Amino acid sequence: MNAKRKFPHGILRINSYLEQLKPAEKRVAQYILANYEEVIHLSITKLARAADVSEATVVKFCQHIGYSGYQELKIMLAQVEQSGEQERIYGEIEADDEIEEIIDKIFQIYDHSFQNTKKLLKQSNIKEAIDLLINARRVFFFGFGASGIVAEDSELKFKRINYSAEALIDNHRQKTMASLLSAEDLVVAISDSGRTRELMESLNIARNAGAKIMAITSNMGSPVTEIADTILLTSSKETPFRGSALASRMAQLAVIDVLFLGAAADKYDQTLEALDKTRVVMQDSRIK
Repeated sequence: MNAKRKFPHGILRINSYLEQLKPAEKRVAQYILANYEEVIHLSITKLARAADVSEATVVKFCQHIGYSGYQELKIMLAQVEQSGEQERIYGEIEADDEIEEIIDKIFQIYDHSFQNTKKLLKQSNIKEAIDLLINARRVFFFGFGASGIVAEDSELKFKRINYSAEALIDNHRQKTMASLLSAEDLVVAISDSGRTRELMESLNIARNAGAKIMAITSNMGSPVTEIADTILLTSSKETPFRGSALASRMAQLAVIDVLFLGAAADKYDQTLEALDKTRVVMQDSRIK
């Protein structure tokens, strides 16, 4: 929580704060996302009129997402245009789509999520996050629902390279273990929304016990980012089938893979030895 943080810029930053904005500020954000190429040439007065808000609301919006004012936001948006990194919008899955269309759309959604998450990781404190993992006595992955599945995958990966790792996806187990943690332990909180009440209850207990906290989320400014020592942002444009958490789950898995490989590379020889041992014992489980 005291570490210097890096934040995404331009469109990715707006998206990461979108769910935390007040209604008027969200109208500004939505107009910018839909018309960013136009916005970089607009005065604050014209943007306010287009978004049907006051000029003061535009300024508050800019400050809410971490810029000093409208001029700095325009500079960042202009850099996005020059680098060709504007967000591509893909078609949503419709009821009458053929299976070939669904295949195309879902992989476009995944590609979009992966590419933007990649940019966010390069702008994050990823090395600091890997150091937290390497130096932790024990690592606990907290998550619920689809994020819980990612937590369980994380436990399997890190156990295979001899980390003391455990996934906790039940609130009572999370709270019990959180109360027994120390400053040598790390909790990796996985939550796309960053607003799950049960998760925050467990994290507050872990924080009071002195544990370090790493957050993997797509929502900057959410409660989980306020309590975390290190934040790793994902980008996930979901389909109308939001309950399936398609893009968010894939983005979270990608971040975990980066952490896993970063930690593994730090102790390369020990990692290979551990992987060889686990591979040998699992070979007998295969049907020949």
